[in-house]
Amino acid sequence: MIKFIKNIGESYSILKNILKLTDKKIKILFFSESRFDQKFSYPLINFFSKKYPNQVYYVSSDINDKFENIEINNLYVGNGLLMGLFFSIIKVEYFFLTLTDLGNHSLKKNKNVNNYIYFFHTGSSTFQSFTKGAFDNYDVILCNGQYQIDEIRFREKQNNLPKKKLILTGHFYFDYMLKKINFNQKADEILIAPSWNYKYDNYINENVVKVINELINKNYKVTFRPHPEHYKRSKNTLKLINDKFQSYTNFRFDNDLDNIKSMEKAICLITDTSDICLEYSFLFNRPVLYLEGFNKIHNESYSDFKDFQPIEQQFKNKFGVIIFEKEISNIDHLIEETIKNFSSKITDLNSFKNQYYFNFGKSIDEFEKVWKNQLLNS
Repeated sequence: MIKFIKNIGESYSILKNILKLTDKKIKILFFSESRFDQKFSYPLINFFSKKYPNQVYYVSSDINDKFENIEINNLYVGNGLLMGLFFSIIKVEYFFLTLTDLGNHSLKKNKNVNNYIYFFHTGSSTFQSFTKGAFDNYDVILCNGQYQIDEIRFREKQNNLPKKKLILTGHFYFDYMLKKINFNQKADEILIAPSWNYKYDNYINENVVKVINELINKNYKVTFRPHPEHYKRSKNTLKLINDKFQSYTNFRFDNDLDNIKSMEKAICLITDTSDICLEYSFLFNRPVLYLEGFNKIHNESYSDFKDFQPIEQQFKNKFGVIIFEKEISNIDHLIEETIKNFSSKITDLNSFKNQYYFNFGKSIDEFEKVWKNQLLNS
């Protein structure tokens, strides 16, 4: 009963806050699903908070997700019906989101929003790890590189979709990380960061546990970092992993909002399909090893893109090392050999990064020009 009354009170408070906004047109609004997403918005929000003090709104469905000590307005809208109500009545000039599939589920577009603007929280391609209509309903998409523009234009043509405004800005999260990283941090850990899959509940690649166990027994320092989706979809598996290994002094379960500290300390990364591979290798010039046998294909029309190869797959083919299940017992030798040989790939790695990711590390500078010349008053 107490919990029920508390929920009623919280819902009433959220509703009051939403209704307060109905009489005003907000200039700049950001929406976030989780406090884990805040870091992706930070470069843009910091830019706008200086340009338009107290005119920027940061709206989240996570009660713990808010910006402190920055001149913006925080608003918590919860989940479910109230979040849907917010989306349906809000009046905004520029609405920025990393939420995919806008208009394909309960969160609909409304005519009082002038520009729905998507920006990427990942460096990956648009057609493998996202659903087929993930970006169809946006007015503007801020793209990391030409590869994303080519992929989105292809889908528009294939499906007779209206052409969106696609703007080449670069990947804002690279800017954020470059300003935060301590490159003098001693690296002596193995970072294990698996991905997730829409198709499976409570699923994490089963070989992850075998790898952690093997490395711990061989006296490596191991950090396990779940994907944010695991906290929603794989709580039981996370508990099993934590319970199994928490007593080992050379094991660390990383549930920090930011992945930077774990990347700083890692001499190499082990994943299956997580896009952390791009962030880690591009920023630290260190190697990535991949557990075999796991594909994250969320697009049921993936075969339409037979003439394209996802950027993350290109990276894996060129710079990654595969860990086959039969090799796990000798993983220490594979890791040492990979680290030893990786220096020969760094020149090509930097060329790949600069070829595919526009304005690397300076995307917010590019956005300032974009804002003035292509978006403001559009």
